[in-house]
Amino acid sequence: MKFTEENQKERLEFIDRWSKYVLEHDDKTWSRQQNKIINSCLKTKMTKEQFLKMKG
Repeated sequence: MKFTEENQKERLEFIDRWSKYVLEHDDKTWSRQQNKIINSCLKTKMTKEQFLKMKG
C-alpha cells in the first residue's frame, strides 16, 4: 500500500473513532480531554506515532 493510501486510511479510522467517542461522551468531558492532548502535543512536539499510541 502506498504511503498516501495508508495515511488516508489512518485518518479515516481516526475520524470514525473520534466521532464515536464524541457521540458517547458529554461535551465538557471530551473537550477538556482534547484540550489537554493538544496542549501536551504542542509542548512536547509529539510524533504522529506517539499521539496515536496515546489515543489508543
